[in-house]
Amino acid sequence: MDLTVADAVLFAGVVTAAATDLRDRRIPNLLTGSLIGLGIVIHIILGAYWLPIVGILVAFALHFALFALQVERPGDGKLMIGVGALAGWSTMLETTLWSFILLVPVGLFILAVRGRLGNLWETLKFAVRKALRYPVAPPEEQTYMAFAPVIACATFVARFTDWLYLWGP
Repeated sequence: MDLTVADAVLFAGVVTAAATDLRDRRIPNLLTGSLIGLGIVIHIILGAYWLPIVGILVAFALHFALFALQVERPGDGKLMIGVGALAGWSTMLETTLWSFILLVPVGLFILAVRGRLGNLWETLKFAVRKALRYPVAPPEEQTYMAFAPVIACATFVARFTDWLYLWGP
């Protein structure tokens, strides 16, 4: 696979998003907006006018629904719109699928490195007890899972493998 300018921008963007999400628990709008804008500009220069537009529209439709269902936070959805703008709809969908596949292993790794697995266990016990309608107090501390590192890993896997190559380039 030949790497393009759009790939370089995409990789730099998702790595930066992962770092800021881990550090600040947010992905800056300036970053996601820049990825979307650069995706449009790069592909217009290359003559692929519809690639970023379709990527943006498909990413918005899918990730707005995931945001509305409270599956992901707004920054994660905007980051995926940036992926759609830079890599197109098919890579964005593949990245989305890889994100869900990699969520558990990458998420557990991040929590282990941060020393938060015990807190996750307490949160899971609380959720089960609450679902069973036992009177329980919420855990003292919430376990936050940064999703941008998972998206970054999924982006690299989607671009460098053809394991889920379902839709074409």
